[in-house]
Amino acid sequence: MHAGFRGSVLVAVLGAVMASCAGIPAQKTGPAQKTGAITGYGPNPTLPKPRPTLIPTVNIAEAKGWQKGGMPTPAKGLTVNAFAIGLDHPRWLHVLPNGDVLVAETNAPAKHDEGFSLRKVFMDLAMKRAGAATKSANRITL
Repeated sequence: MHAGFRGSVLVAVLGAVMASCAGIPAQKTGPAQKTGAITGYGPNPTLPKPRPTLIPTVNIAEAKGWQKGGMPTPAKGLTVNAFAIGLDHPRWLHVLPNGDVLVAETNAPAKHDEGFSLRKVFMDLAMKRAGAATKSANRITL
């Protein structure tokens, strides 16, 4: 093995270890825990101070579509009806005065080939996980 390769592997492993530790909160007993109040909720929430990190911590919600024929379970007394299917990345809804609903479907425009970069690789992975790796429909559906 070459020394340069070993060094690269070591840097990658250390980076992964540091990144995995970035999301671990320190456990403290603060005034909110003593009084029974929940920190971060209510009309005047107590928020933690920002923690600058070398590698940003991002929690991406995974985009999951409904199975064919699947519907959410509504609260008691409510019903759920599908009024549109087969949409590609819907972003905005607008109800017209007559009750019709417009759906704007869009995504970021395709970029020109920018070459290889690690930032682009990780950004593409994050966008795919969030369901934003589709081609832009760029249309309004009634």
